[in-house]
Amino acid sequence: MRRAALSVLLTAWLAAPLAGATRPWPPQYKIRPDEKARLTAADVVGPDGIVYPDWRHAGVPGGIPDVAEKAKIEDFGGAADDGKDDADAFEAGAAAVAKKGGGALVLGKGSYHLDRPVIIMDDNVVIRGQGARQTKVVFRYGIPKGKVVFFHPKPGAAFGYGSWIDLHASPDGLKRLRLESGGKVLAERARAAHWGGTFRLMATTWKLVGELGAGEHTLKAVAEWDGGRKAEATLRVSIDPKLSLPPGRRRRPYGALGAFTFVGDLYGHSPVKLARDGRRGDMTVELVDARGLSKGDAIVLNAPATKRWNRLVRNRCRWGSYREYQFRIEGVEGKTVRLNQPLRYDFPTVDGSTARKFHPIRRCGVEDLTLVQTKKLWTDGVAFIGGWECWTRGVTVNKAGRFPLHAVNAKWCEIRDCTANDAWYHGGGGTAYVGWQHAWDCLMDNVTTTRMRHAPCVQWASSGNVIRNSTFHGSDMQWHAGWTNENLFENCVVDGYGRSGTYGYGAWASPPEDTAHGPNGPRNVVYGCDIRSPRTGLWMGGMNENWLILHNRFRVGNGPAVFAKTASFDHIIRGNVFVLERKHPAIELRTADCVGVEVIGNRIFGGSGTLVAGKGKPLIEKDNAFAAYEKDAARPKPKVPSIFEWQRRATRK
Repeated sequence: MRRAALSVLLTAWLAAPLAGATRPWPPQYKIRPDEKARLTAADVVGPDGIVYPDWRHAGVPGGIPDVAEKAKIEDFGGAADDGKDDADAFEAGAAAVAKKGGGALVLGKGSYHLDRPVIIMDDNVVIRGQGARQTKVVFRYGIPKGKVVFFHPKPGAAFGYGSWIDLHASPDGLKRLRLESGGKVLAERARAAHWGGTFRLMATTWKLVGELGAGEHTLKAVAEWDGGRKAEATLRVSIDPKLSLPPGRRRRPYGALGAFTFVGDLYGHSPVKLARDGRRGDMTVELVDARGLSKGDAIVLNAPATKRWNRLVRNRCRWGSYREYQFRIEGVEGKTVRLNQPLRYDFPTVDGSTARKFHPIRRCGVEDLTLVQTKKLWTDGVAFIGGWECWTRGVTVNKAGRFPLHAVNAKWCEIRDCTANDAWYHGGGGTAYVGWQHAWDCLMDNVTTTRMRHAPCVQWASSGNVIRNSTFHGSDMQWHAGWTNENLFENCVVDGYGRSGTYGYGAWASPPEDTAHGPNGPRNVVYGCDIRSPRTGLWMGGMNENWLILHNRFRVGNGPAVFAKTASFDHIIRGNVFVLERKHPAIELRTADCVGVEVIGNRIFGGSGTLVAGKGKPLIEKDNAFAAYEKDAARPKPKVPSIFEWQRRATRK
């Protein structure tokens, strides 16, 4: 009864107008350790008395395994240093390893070559070199200028529902791509604000089978460039609905295409609505129908960005997914589904929240090699699409087209001991990022990047991820879009003085009025980092609840160390060193709705002598100290060097 009453109260609050409210919703995240009734299973009380998110799930469960060698690429026709395309050998070797129950496909010393992306759809496949200095993979795929080609499927292919068509065109000046058959337009893509270096149009075969029907068909690809240039290509295929793929095998490289692309089945099942609200801290969800779900299945919860929610968070971006999370099912009793971990935030029925079963690709990896992209194309280096427990380890990527190491719709993935150097594209539309999107409980450790645009970066519903012990040269730290929440950036060095498309801030979180990104969510944490920037150190755009800014050094050329606006509230800013070259306040709370902020134990070197400026007034100011400008004032030394490691040690006890 009490829970039902609380649900009614919260629903009424969320439906109420924003005018006059100091906070846009009932605060949930800033909790004192003694508030036992407010603590949930999603909270961890730290040794410093601060209540943190739980990051104990981050990374490959049990750590990245050392899997056994099962085959050599030479067994499938691959050869180092012969200059020939080895893509077929990689795919054949991966399939053979999978049939043996999984393991490593091992490369020798020297250089291998890829004249097209390699796509892997089987679990437990690891591609392993002899070390980044010993084994090189040269990715030289490109589309000739003024040409359009069918990348997938091959000529004469037969397919039913559940496959895909992929056409590629040379990107420079490209403004439109179209797929036709018999005069019917089956799919089309035109240049838009976030076109970037787009070169591909991908269409599922669901529409093709439905509109064209069974039999032989000719598909036509049409590309148009600036200046009226046009090109066409044709592909003869056979449609047979009997060849439709079952759930689990309906895999396609959605949203990304890398030199090595690992692909799960994200959309094999229909979504089912929640029967009651999923509340933060819950370990179960109740569905209107749980048939077909069982222990061990993967599900994704989704709360759509409805008009109500967009109004609540003042979101002006009208696309993207904001509240999603992936779980493993631990049990099903009737319509109640037990989850492997608690909900980090609410999934309300008023927004039509759903659960959907899917089939990730699992336990795959790339290890101990250097990947070099030689042609300007908007492709990734290593991409995991719908990957669980996947990793890159000991990998160097030089000059990727877009994202050097990437995971999307992924969980428990890991990037460890890797290096990323430069990218072909640094402009808009999603380019030169190192991090994740639509990713949960992933881990990045000991990574170095140079000349990226946004690194480290999390976006689009990403939550529970940890990025630590890494160095990012010439890029900015970003919560880039889409309600990212409860991510930890720990002990990272970020130098925002770059010419690779950075925004000039040390760290940046997109604001709600940004029509391309939308706002970011609650309780992201920056702990023990060293951030240097020409502009404001940390810029928070709004609707950010209870961010924890702890024990960092911000060295700022022009601006405050921390800036917040538009209902950015309940933050804890504690134990930091702020080095301000110019006469600016240490912290600016621009708008009056930036309430509940605690500013404790910070040391300020230089600046204007003002601790907090703006219309927002801090809740607590205590033990802060000013000193003369000192360019290289020492970094803080927190009593707990790593809150991530502390949580794991506490669990083992």
